[in-house]
Amino acid sequence: NPLYGGRFAENTSGIIAAINACINAAGQTVKSYPSNTAGIIQALMDLEVAISGTSGNSAVASGTTGEALAQGDAVYVKNSDGKIYKATNANTFEKANALGLAREAVSAADKPVAIVVRGPCDGHSGLTIGAEHFLGLDGAITPTPPNGGGLYSVQLGTAISATQLDVHPVAPALTN
Repeated sequence: NPLYGGRFAENTSGIIAAINACINAAGQTVKSYPSNTAGIIQALMDLEVAISGTSGNSAVASGTTGEALAQGDAVYVKNSDGKIYKATNANTFEKANALGLAREAVSAADKPVAIVVRGPCDGHSGLTIGAEHFLGLDGAITPTPPNGGGLYSVQLGTAISATQLDVHPVAPALTN
């Protein structure tokens, strides 16, 4: 008889196991949760992250490359073909309109790519911790904003370590 005191018997561990199965099916790492209401809530929050297109605490988009990309390259979507290319602060608004950073290196065009559009992105070196970082030339990231006319100023994110940037791109602004 599943009833306990006129109610269904509590099965917290069974609920958590079911949530963990969903997290696993979404391709994310399964964790251990306490068998109580707080454990169920934490498991549900992790399930939300797992099924919302995020990786860890990073929001991730996917696309197809138009060229080879290095991990951490700033990228944009080209209007004419919908593919992902290295962003640059020179040339056009389109090329400066950074979507985010390549989550991993991709060796050639016409390959799938994951792009960190918000949140932490690994794979950098020499970032200035706590400093805002900007788009440079050919997908580069620099702590120095562009100086001089004809370049676009694009804030990409804040360094949270020497190797990790908290990505939060801002729309390009043409410098004078």
